Amino acid sequence: MAGITAALRGFILFAGACAAALLLAGCNEQAAPQVSAASPDGAQIAPSGYSPRPATLAVTAMQGAPTPFQTQFMADFDADAARQDVVLTDSAGAHYFAKGYLSAFLVDGGARLTYVWDIYDRDSHRAQRLNNEIALQGAADDPWRLVDSQALAALAARSASDLAAFLSNTPEALAVAPKPSSIAARNAGDAANPVAAPATPAPAGGQVLSYAADR
Repeated sequence: MAGITAALRGFILFAGACAAALLLAGCNEQAAPQVSAASPDGAQIAPSGYSPRPATLAVTAMQGAPTPFQTQFMADFDADAARQDVVLTDSAGAHYFAKGYLSAFLVDGGARLTYVWDIYDRDSHRAQRLNNEIALQGAADDPWRLVDSQALAALAARSASDLAAFLSNTPEALAVAPKPSSIAARNAGDAANPVAAPATPAPAGGQVLSYAADR
């Protein structure tokens, strides 16, 4: 009887451990994303060389940071996005929608300040994930104590640049980019109609000066 009781107690402990593991797994699925610079779908994108303006964007959410940090980051981001020729609009006029996450975490010697943009198209399909980070030096028990306005401005500028690069490669941006044939035709026209150099005015007194090339 004692053996059966011990076996039953062991089974109950095992079942409880399994249930706890499943509960933690479910919680982790809803937790905030852990940002990593090595995220495979967060690779940096090279700009296409064309304006991102046709690919309008609506920012639908920014989460993760204390409210004062989020407010400052978004103010910096809006200004940097405008400088990058990114058109921010409301949801009704947007081609793409961005959900952002801002976080800070402690590392040896300081902290890391990171952002994530999950970008969706009009069909609610995730088109791209962008993420980047900056290093902060110092010592604190809370990583946000190491974050100042300069750090937020630097990360906002980096995120706006990354976002502009992505949008410049979208079909909307490439559709209005100059076609190679039109560029070649324009260059050919320029070659066929060269602009004459302006005549050099004669100096006072009517004497024209000439200069021999140096040898």
